[in-house]
Amino acid sequence: MSNQFIFNQYYIDLIKRIKLSAKGMREDEKGDDYAFGKSIIKTIKENYITLDKSSDEYIIYVKNISETFWTSYINIENISDSNDWFLLDDVKDVCIYKNISVSSVRKLLNDDFLCHHFLSVFYLFMNELSDDNVKIYLSVLQDTKNEIDLDTITNELHRKVIERLNDLKTKKNKETGGIDMSHMEDTMLGKLAKEILEDVDVEKLQKSIGDNGDILKAIGDPDSGFSELISNVSRKMANKISTGELKQENLLQDAIKFASTMPGLFGNQNGQGGSKKSGGQEGQKTNEPDMASMMNMMSSMMNNKEGMDMFKNMMGNMNNQKGGTRQTINKSALKKMATVNKLKSKLAKRKESE
Repeated sequence: MSNQFIFNQYYIDLIKRIKLSAKGMREDEKGDDYAFGKSIIKTIKENYITLDKSSDEYIIYVKNISETFWTSYINIENISDSNDWFLLDDVKDVCIYKNISVSSVRKLLNDDFLCHHFLSVFYLFMNELSDDNVKIYLSVLQDTKNEIDLDTITNELHRKVIERLNDLKTKKNKETGGIDMSHMEDTMLGKLAKEILEDVDVEKLQKSIGDNGDILKAIGDPDSGFSELISNVSRKMANKISTGELKQENLLQDAIKFASTMPGLFGNQNGQGGSKKSGGQEGQKTNEPDMASMMNMMSSMMNNKEGMDMFKNMMGNMNNQKGGTRQTINKSALKKMATVNKLKSKLAKRKESE
């Protein structure tokens, strides 16, 4: 995976974010930022009508930004001064995109940590990197707990920027609890979560956990509040999928959007199945689910009737669970079915194009 590919992914992601924010401002005709949002949308249409992830034009443009801009960014000494940096005269008017300044991007994102996150990525990946460095930097960016040993980063300036970003990440996690859910409120997943939470009996869940706080035991108890919650969730999911209210493409889009607010959610991108812990020791595989595989499996299942029937049957088995009998899912068969469904979908599309 090349540094240009990673750069383009983030660069295009950011332009989409600011475009979405600008649209919201433009639609509010009575708002103070109506004209600002309208001008940003116009600028994006004039300069970024198409976005090419394989193009080198974006990385060339950013590399041509004044060197003093990046030097001043690297030399921010204290994280307490990091947000004041955006106000400097030789910073605020610098255009990260054509005719879109740093101050405009900051206003549109309304999240200084997110601004630092993207700027750090642009600085790190705008120059050639070895494959090993690309993997290391990606691992660090997705490391939610800052557990990766930064001594493996040989470039001192890069290490300085990454260390500061980690400090900012820690500070934000303490202030917000680690996850910014504001962007999820209007998504399909966000609305579904809100609908489910409205029916949750918190007192019953607390009683199910008991004084010893054994959540796993409570989940395994068919008479607990958790069992009822799981049944309600599965029933709502199956119903919304069968009626078409919950669609495959919307689920995938929402999952990707959620992943961007929580680095590392989609598993390890270094292809090793586990992150490196402090001291350079190879860590064991984490217990976190590989969300990328799960979403691919869901995509394949939801693509045809067989997969849908299997999903409903699986949900039904969970709902009908009684006493101490625990229904299990044949993961091997599930993966095989998902693969078969995926191949069927590809074959059908190929026949349509012929």
